[in-house]
Amino acid sequence: MIYLHAVVYTALGRAIAIGLATAVAFGLIFLREATSPSGEGYWTAMAAAPNGALYVADELHHELRLVQPDGSHTRVGSVPAGIFRALAADGPNLLLATEGKLWVSNDTGATWRSVLPGRFTAASVEGSHELAGAWGLGLYVSNDAGATWRMADVPTGDTEFESIVPDYAATLLGLLRSPDRGLTWSRLPGLPDRMTTVSLTGSTNDPIRAGDWHGDVWAYQNTTPYNGFSVDLEKLPAAVLSVEKAVVATTNGMYVNGRPVGGPLRGREVTRVVLSGGSYYAAEARGPIYISDDGRSWRLVYQG
Repeated sequence: MIYLHAVVYTALGRAIAIGLATAVAFGLIFLREATSPSGEGYWTAMAAAPNGALYVADELHHELRLVQPDGSHTRVGSVPAGIFRALAADGPNLLLATEGKLWVSNDTGATWRSVLPGRFTAASVEGSHELAGAWGLGLYVSNDAGATWRMADVPTGDTEFESIVPDYAATLLGLLRSPDRGLTWSRLPGLPDRMTTVSLTGSTNDPIRAGDWHGDVWAYQNTTPYNGFSVDLEKLPAAVLSVEKAVVATTNGMYVNGRPVGGPLRGREVTRVVLSGGSYYAAEARGPIYISDDGRSWRLVYQG
């Protein structure tokens, strides 16, 4: 009888352990998905274009459009069908990250070719130097405008990419930096997990800014004696999704220098802010795109 009780209790303990492990696993999956980039129907595939204009990969119409500050827009060319996650552009070279493939254009978006399979969520273009992050898979680098690619060396398990710029990548586990143009990456100390965005549009003394899901905006100080990242603004009451200089897009509206902005974006989820020339473009989740000269006053510029 004692033996039977032992078997029953052992089986019960094992069942409880399995249940707890399953709950934790589902919790981790939920966390990963909650902080992963927005999906279908969200404006996230936007990039600065020449003369203060904006490239928009229009998911509904399968077109790349050039939006001017005055609200006019023209069709650049067709883009492949899919769920768009990110767009990067520099001169004639463009990258389009989608749920399923990475697409490259070398003629300013007139034609596209698929180069890699995967759930691509972040991309960067600087001349012929290109970076692309595939969620749960890895980070790829090209130095010939997307003709050939190699997988970079990143910290083990650090493959959930939210945002990429040359030499920096925001991931679910932190912020990565590369000393060799994208071939190898290491995690920067002193920064939290769930980093959501990184930008190179800061000031002269703090050229790199980053944001996280916890509501903090970070700035990289390269002045003596301090050299590293520190919190730049008071914690915001929302998750940071995108940063350009002092203009911050969050899950609950826009902020400038840590202060909420009124107008049409007040309290809205804003998935992306892009600085092009002297103009800021902000994309409302499942809504239109707005433009501003100072990040405070916004007007409609594109509805799709």
